[in-house]
Amino acid sequence: MIKPSPFLAAPGERYLDFVVTKVKPIDELQCVLKELTHLPSGASIMHIDNDDPENLFCLSLRTLPQNSNGVAHILEHTVLCGSEHFPVKDPFFSMQRRSLNTFMNALTGADFTCYPAASQVEKDFYNLLDVYLDAVFHPQIKRLSFLQEGHRLEFAISDDPKTPLEYKGIVFNEMKGSLASSDARLWHAMMACLVPDLTYAFNSGGDPKEIPQLTYEELVSFHDTYYHPSRCLFFFYGNLPLKKHLDFIANKVLNTTSKRSPIPSIPRQTRFTAPKQHEMHYPVNETDELSSRSIVAFGWLTCPLIEQEEVLALTLLDSILMENDASLLKSKLLQTKLCVHADAYMDTEMSEVPYLIAFKGCASDSGQAIEETLFKALREVVKEGIPASYIDAALHQLELSRLEITGDHSPFGLTLFMRSALAKQHGCEPENSLMIHSLFEKLLAKTKNPSYLTGLIQKYFIDNPHRIQLIMHPDPQLSAQENAEEKRQLKEIQQKLTREESLKIVQQAQELKAFQKKTEEQSIDCLPKVTLKDVPPLVRDFPLEIKQVGPLKVFHHDCFTNHLLYADLEFNLPPISDEDLPYVHLLTTLLSELGSGTRKYTENLDYIQAHTGGISASCSLHLQVADPKYTKPAISLRGKSLYRKADKLCSLMRDTLTSPRFDEKTRIYDLIKQLREGQLQRLSRQAMRYAIQLSLSGLSSAAHVNEAWYGLRYFKFIEELSKNLKANLPKIIEKLIALHHQLFTFNEPHLSLGCSTTMRDELEQHGFYGLNQLPQSPSPFWDVRFPTTTVISQGRVMASQVAFTVEAFPTITYIHPHAPGLLLATNLFENKILHKKIREQGGAYGCGATFNPGAGFFYFHAFRDPHIASSLSAFQLAIEEIAAEKFTTQDLEEAKLGVIQHLDVPISPGSRASSAYAWYRMGKTKEMRQQFRDRLLAATPKEIAHIVTTELLPKKHRGVIVSCAGQEQLHSENLILTQSGRPLHIAPL
Repeated sequence: MIKPSPFLAAPGERYLDFVVTKVKPIDELQCVLKELTHLPSGASIMHIDNDDPENLFCLSLRTLPQNSNGVAHILEHTVLCGSEHFPVKDPFFSMQRRSLNTFMNALTGADFTCYPAASQVEKDFYNLLDVYLDAVFHPQIKRLSFLQEGHRLEFAISDDPKTPLEYKGIVFNEMKGSLASSDARLWHAMMACLVPDLTYAFNSGGDPKEIPQLTYEELVSFHDTYYHPSRCLFFFYGNLPLKKHLDFIANKVLNTTSKRSPIPSIPRQTRFTAPKQHEMHYPVNETDELSSRSIVAFGWLTCPLIEQEEVLALTLLDSILMENDASLLKSKLLQTKLCVHADAYMDTEMSEVPYLIAFKGCASDSGQAIEETLFKALREVVKEGIPASYIDAALHQLELSRLEITGDHSPFGLTLFMRSALAKQHGCEPENSLMIHSLFEKLLAKTKNPSYLTGLIQKYFIDNPHRIQLIMHPDPQLSAQENAEEKRQLKEIQQKLTREESLKIVQQAQELKAFQKKTEEQSIDCLPKVTLKDVPPLVRDFPLEIKQVGPLKVFHHDCFTNHLLYADLEFNLPPISDEDLPYVHLLTTLLSELGSGTRKYTENLDYIQAHTGGISASCSLHLQVADPKYTKPAISLRGKSLYRKADKLCSLMRDTLTSPRFDEKTRIYDLIKQLREGQLQRLSRQAMRYAIQLSLSGLSSAAHVNEAWYGLRYFKFIEELSKNLKANLPKIIEKLIALHHQLFTFNEPHLSLGCSTTMRDELEQHGFYGLNQLPQSPSPFWDVRFPTTTVISQGRVMASQVAFTVEAFPTITYIHPHAPGLLLATNLFENKILHKKIREQGGAYGCGATFNPGAGFFYFHAFRDPHIASSLSAFQLAIEEIAAEKFTTQDLEEAKLGVIQHLDVPISPGSRASSAYAWYRMGKTKEMRQQFRDRLLAATPKEIAHIVTTELLPKKHRGVIVSCAGQEQLHSENLILTQSGRPLHIAPL
């Protein structure tokens, strides 16, 4: 247990104008929670003291929009466009390249906006905090920044009022892309119906239909209302001393802050006296199958968030009822065949907790039948009671999730902020969201009463009249209709414009261009920065102890994992034919969802729930760093569990690999149907990935395989399987059985473990509970050689009003002397050209350049982009500008800092062993990684220009282009591309 620091160790203690209101050791996380109040301003401070060098701060503000014009979201963007002490156009993006941050972002929630950043370097941490404090509390909020980030009217040719009028703006286009997702539409529609009187009824991100109604004056007023230091929660996490944090925020902000009254609490929603119904449509591709594509959803409003014990009980119920396909309620729902998927959603960040169950893959007229089935199943659960084993399994899952030190994609401190600080802003005790055992003991005591949990089902689901039934029908014309409606409105606006108003729009576009050009050239020297002297010279390393235990080679990394075991079992893949590639991915996807050994799938899923944190199978090619034409392909099974459940995890992994239940025909049928429905529902979110995989697929055998496993080829493969699935099921199962026999030879099995040495030794004493006795059979090694096929530049039609575009090139590999320089060039491309041309001027939500030295690929990309041709021109311009050395030594230093950020991003304890093993498998030695780092840090501007001139400039017209977008956008943009001699072949997705 970590002891409280002697500094401010007890409630009531004071430092400067700060008074301690709470000190709470959190034994389970080895940390101490402290809460303080700044007396003159009333500002709240929350500090989680933990021995973690990745320190995080988060400035969190309650923001309550009263419509869907996106004011909170657009303000979040705009405050980061220059402030009082840092009056540069884009301090947020500028700090990305003057910092060694491990995380920087800004997030708009339904009732909050927060500004988190993290760093492992103390100087950098306070640099970031300085910039964020000034941005949040003293922003310039320029009108032209609002036009750029939010929305504006502009003519298609900006200086020609005779050309069509258009809406432009980064957030406007971002939200167009966001609402292409059926899940996003479902959630926002449900909230509008379920809590019509609260702020949650509105889309805080902004609805493109309403965003143009937001005025600049309203934006400024919203900031004045909500962005005040006295109304901010200052959250800190990590091992830096609290005293330094308090001194810093006092000197920078709080000492000059007057007190304001708190933002009033969100009122309670007036409860319905009877359930309500609503129907709507959502966009799908014109080529999609429309039968059984309706979504039927039910939403309930349950208890206020402040009733934390009840919320925890509902979280437990959610796990019991809907966690997986064998769960108590979900299994009953799926057995009816009225849907393909049934999923539950519960938001524990809102002031009152909504609970949703969404049925996907339904017939359009199935709403009543599904409702009857749902309530019949709920009543059965209440009548039959909840078996103790389900309660124990759900408690186990909650314990594991709260113990796990996550953070591969965001800092662990941010996880704890989301878990506890947001609850505090609603008046809850934050420790309730951090502590595990004491709260669970109370809950467990309550569950001893058999009617406690079933009583909650009766109260909140069966008898609760505050319920919505929402039915969403697929509409292949909806995207085009919405686009046409927008154009009609714009045409109507344009027809009513006076000559003076038209000239004003032209002048505004000219002013914005001049502003963007002027700010491109401004100095950013006022921003604080770290230098290359602050960069650790040595690469990180996670030492692996390698030991042969019988036929099993064990790779162990010793680290603190907070009582969890992480295990990866890998073995060589034998040869696979081209036609079997998609089947291999299907096989690994199905593996952990089927029964194994003597357990049928429901029993197996129950076993996974009760004893592990999940298992998953996958294939990896492990391209060799010395030459990516060579690979060491393997099948991997990854799992995690609490230490005390290690025996169960290992035996489960063995059963999953050796004896999957391919005799479960109905289960396999259902899983393939689920896969297809999931593909269709996630299409808008996966569009960028599909474009990338397809553009790369003709460049190497490895890229060809990845396209078959993760790209459009796999998408089409599942589509074909689904068409005549009943008739073809016996052949599919026969193929899966044959592939399992062919591939699962357990040749040269490797086991990588992330845990303590004590735990590893204990596992070894027990023979890894059967993992060292896998039935091995000799097999040839797969050399992954396929003839590559040239991929033509193409556009793929999908239901989207914005584009996802990639241009890909073959390049050099990791050990080439030019590789570090080319990686630096990607940063220069983004910061010097792409960001300003594609995001600021073009209005796309995102863009970038990626170099994968391990595979020898390079590509540009732009996403949620209203343009295609101009973005492709920006890609070419980027190559030309950097090849011509149109960048400074300072630009290059910032690029080095940006690349080092990514190379040094913290890896969570659970992923360190698997990361180190991947380096081992690829032949990526510590010496190679150090040489790469040394070359990167030593690179000069002349070298970078030479590398781009050598490696990319000759290829700039020969890249493979793939763009996924709506039909109208593809055709109009293709007219421009045809004139430039680079037409796209347009085809359905």
